[in-house]
Amino acid sequence: MPYTQEELQKLDFYQNLINEDEQQYLQKKADLELQADISGSANRGAIVRDKSNTILLFEDPYQNQLQEDESSKIVYDLKVKKLKTDDSINQILSREFREL
Repeated sequence: MPYTQEELQKLDFYQNLINEDEQQYLQKKADLELQADISGSANRGAIVRDKSNTILLFEDPYQNQLQEDESSKIVYDLKVKKLKTDDSINQILSREFREL
């Protein structure tokens, strides 16, 4: 029969298991941030990514909230290139018809 939540809070084994998971989680975050610092990507405002280039965001395991620090700051560019609205588009696209 499984333990209730109240019983789990009193079990030392379960509390030690949770504490170890939290420490491993925080250590992984620290290791990834250290790798970003060594590579120099942290200095360019880049956030932590894994080997497949997926963005990794870490939350505070004690409060279950996203940590608002440099590792969770996403920088993006809002500039949009202006579309050509005049005849200068003809310099890029050939619009002349020709026979086959």
